[in-house]
Amino acid sequence: MYIGLLEDEPHLAQHVCAILETAGHTTSLFNNGADMVKAVGRDTIDLFILDWRVPRMSGLEVLKHIRNVRGLKEPVLFLTSRTDEQDIVEALNAGADDYCTKPVRPQELLARITALLRRTYPEHNNRDTTRTLLGYAFNKLDNSVGFENQQITLSEKEFKLALFLFDNHERAISRERLMQEVWGGEGDALSRSLDVHISWLRKKLNLAATAPHLRLKPIYGFGYRLMALNGTTNDV
Repeated sequence: MYIGLLEDEPHLAQHVCAILETAGHTTSLFNNGADMVKAVGRDTIDLFILDWRVPRMSGLEVLKHIRNVRGLKEPVLFLTSRTDEQDIVEALNAGADDYCTKPVRPQELLARITALLRRTYPEHNNRDTTRTLLGYAFNKLDNSVGFENQQITLSEKEFKLALFLFDNHERAISRERLMQEVWGGEGDALSRSLDVHISWLRKKLNLAATAPHLRLKPIYGFGYRLMALNGTTNDV
């Protein structure tokens, strides 16, 4: 998972990043709240870890921006030295999902993160070779997708992109996140490849702007969102 870490103490920040990356997560580090807020506007982060006392915008102000301005529902964990009950209550009431105090206890931190991710993204725990999402049957063995009495075979990159979008349906996913997930990098050439692959998926999987059930819609200046229409349900 892609985790955004807000921590201004360099040594501690590197320590936490090492814990997260050893557990298989990708981490973006921010040493002030304003930079994290900017990142929220251009990228898709799965979980936020916030320190309270940081420059330019406090962790609490970042939390309020995430919840009240951006309207994001991604889980937020506070990791801070503030242990007063009122501070904990204030953070939770402002929209935090959990609260962990310093000094960092690696096993506890990872356990809390795992619990939050498991509750928020239950579909990501599914390792079956065949899955059904929004009425589309994905088969990882041959990169095929079945829907509406059709069986479409996709390229490896098309299949990976489609499955990621279906796993994250209704979420706004940034172009940068899609390029990282599918191609493992960014750049102009990959950005053009992304646009081509999106166009192919719209045609092959009936996700165009006029499609009756699912639409893969662009978000200007940000990325894409796969949206369900007419009460389409998620059959994981």
